[in-house]
Amino acid sequence: MVPFDANAERGLLGCCILGDYNNAVADGVTDEWFNELTHKAAWHLIGRVAEKGDVSEQSVVCAAPGDQTYLDNGGSVVGLTEMVDTAPTVGNYHYWLKPCRERLRLRRYVQLGLDMQQAAAKAEDVDTFADEAESRLFELRKFKEQDKGNQRLESFSRIIDLLQAAHEGTGVVGLPTGYEDLDKILCGLRGGALYTLAARPGMGKSTLAMNIAETLAVQGKVPVAFFSLEMSCDELNQRMLGSYSSINLQRFINHDYDQAERLRLLKVLAKKIPTLNAAPIHICPRTDISISQLRAEARRYVKNYGAKLVIVDYLQLVAGGKGSRGNRVQEVGEISRGLKKMALELDVPVIALAQLNRSIEHDGNRIPRLSDLRESGRIEADSDAVLFIHCSNSSVYIDGRLLCQIVVSKNRSGRQGKFDIAFHRDFSRFEDWRTNQDLVDMAETMANKKVAKTTKSYTRKSA
Repeated sequence: MVPFDANAERGLLGCCILGDYNNAVADGVTDEWFNELTHKAAWHLIGRVAEKGDVSEQSVVCAAPGDQTYLDNGGSVVGLTEMVDTAPTVGNYHYWLKPCRERLRLRRYVQLGLDMQQAAAKAEDVDTFADEAESRLFELRKFKEQDKGNQRLESFSRIIDLLQAAHEGTGVVGLPTGYEDLDKILCGLRGGALYTLAARPGMGKSTLAMNIAETLAVQGKVPVAFFSLEMSCDELNQRMLGSYSSINLQRFINHDYDQAERLRLLKVLAKKIPTLNAAPIHICPRTDISISQLRAEARRYVKNYGAKLVIVDYLQLVAGGKGSRGNRVQEVGEISRGLKKMALELDVPVIALAQLNRSIEHDGNRIPRLSDLRESGRIEADSDAVLFIHCSNSSVYIDGRLLCQIVVSKNRSGRQGKFDIAFHRDFSRFEDWRTNQDLVDMAETMANKKVAKTTKSYTRKSA
């Protein structure tokens, strides 16, 4: 039996006739809210009256006898009068709105069950089917009083809040990354946005992503979901421990420190571990996960742990649906689109790590371009921002620190840009260039020498 409340439907329509039609539209009311055919017809009649002028009891009742569509669907003037009598004042609008919304939600659950029953019988890929079912169920759970109502007013209200926060704060309106220059360009990581972080192997993609997660979880207590398709949980935790404690764990393992120093460092590590253990970073090490499974897992992390950021390391290792396998470009495009849909659905920022095409290695030492993203142009299209890690001169290297650049080649919400950053390989950590001024000075000195050498060579040729 289809759940509905005929009396509540009459009361809500009566309030609309008495002048609350615009409020109902703003609250997302549509003909779907009414189960009975005559009530749907009355809703459309009121809408046609509203298109011509103000809605009132007199205007609606007068329009009914001449509206053949309304009459053909069982409508009558008597029916409109009954609706007004049920209301019977506009002050009862919210009283009738609530039961109508509840019955609508129940009908949607009933329809979902029927749709899933039919889809299950035809499903070829269980994971894709499960993802679709969970996605629709998640959307139904998100259905609230104003989900569809007055979206523009709510949007403008959120924008004002965002601008107010920017005015009163530091200009970072999303989640802070922990890197001043990056936050200035991106204004923080925003919910619903897909950020692609790309580089060649060994350039520190996983390290930078983990550094951002560490900053949020340790300093801000922000829950983070980290999907690792390349490294184990122990490997990631080891990197984080080395970064947080500023200890070269590889040297420790190789006995490059003497026994006394190792004992001292063990005590330091023991003091750091409780803080890291308490940080809400939820690592999911999976080497064989499809985009459907990843989205399902992300929903659980958001629902159960309140995750505010999802990181995927890395995009090209995620498997697509069975329908796209065999066509790698199509498969990666499906994965990319799935990640963007996940960000929008969960309203959290998603950072997806990605590989670059190998051809860039044979093209000098140029800065990566969007076209270098490996295996699909969809990655660029779906991403709200694309960041590259680039090293223009590997000779700018001091005590395990390499001067690199973060290149923001696409930024849907702002400007593009480029800035220096120090990659401290020994500690698995990226650091602000301001705290590594010796690297910057070294890079400038090398650049000046190169310019002077080029100028001198050109002068000789001219002579």
